[in-house]
Amino acid sequence: MGITLNVDTYLLCSMFNISTKKLSGEYSGKSIEEIMQAEAAQGNVAAASFDKEILSDPAKLIEFFKLNNVGNVYSILSNMSEKDLKDLLPKLDKADMVAGLNFFTKDKLLDLVSKLPPEQLVKMVFEMFSPEQLMQLMPETQLNKFLKSDKLDKGMELRYLKSMKPEILAQMLEAATGQQVGTATGLDGKMQGLSSSSLSSQIASLPDDKFQEAMQNIPPQNKRDFILKMAKEDPKLFQLFEPSAYANIIGSRKEKQDIVKSASVIDPEQLLKMLQQLPKDLTAVVMTQIDPNKFANVLMTNFKDILSQICAG
Repeated sequence: MGITLNVDTYLLCSMFNISTKKLSGEYSGKSIEEIMQAEAAQGNVAAASFDKEILSDPAKLIEFFKLNNVGNVYSILSNMSEKDLKDLLPKLDKADMVAGLNFFTKDKLLDLVSKLPPEQLVKMVFEMFSPEQLMQLMPETQLNKFLKSDKLDKGMELRYLKSMKPEILAQMLEAATGQQVGTATGLDGKMQGLSSSSLSSQIASLPDDKFQEAMQNIPPQNKRDFILKMAKEDPKLFQLFEPSAYANIIGSRKEKQDIVKSASVIDPEQLLKMLQQLPKDLTAVVMTQIDPNKFANVLMTNFKDILSQICAG
């Protein structure tokens, strides 16, 4: 079965010496293949070399089959297999890949985003939120899981513990040990044992389970500030939060168009993995944005059969 396209009949007439009257009369309703065969039989030398003149020249292929016309491109793409369409996706410009994400629902987009490599996910998230905003939106359960991670540098934690107020450190130490801290008053009027340096050292020397208990007992806002300082020093630490937590924050605060826009920072190979989740018909729609020159070369190289179908249509 042939593929019907809106072709450039003027080019057909001028290149192959066929009058418009003959085209609209004698050849009315005939396929390109039938017209060329009839003309060649009548001694039209140019018509005999149709394949060479049109089907082997990208510029003429674009002009004759109007590959700048979205409808024509879609008609061709619709006749390709799902695998062929997915194989063509890398031919798209990155901006067109990003635009293709609009064909997913918001829920599906959030699901795909949550499956990105952590560094890609964080990169995308920071297109929508500042680190400060993100930390305020992050659930405390996530903050606690973060502080339990074995990927944290205890030396860094100790440095930032020292910047906390003694009263907070004392509260943390008391929660972990069950013993009251710093009840005596010195000559300077300050509670003894409440220097940030000494208290943070005491916390650091606790057994691992008690150290974790102390860290979990940082007051919520101080906990956010503490984690933010560390993550700003080492941005890779933002990757320790669970992807689902990021997806939930994005889903509750941003619209689909915001998510799509932020995807411009994702690497092309990740965008491709996402687009490969589209069904065949939508993949064909996305692929209509392919550059005509790239499409013409692909058709000539890999889809001679489809070009033959078009000519027979």
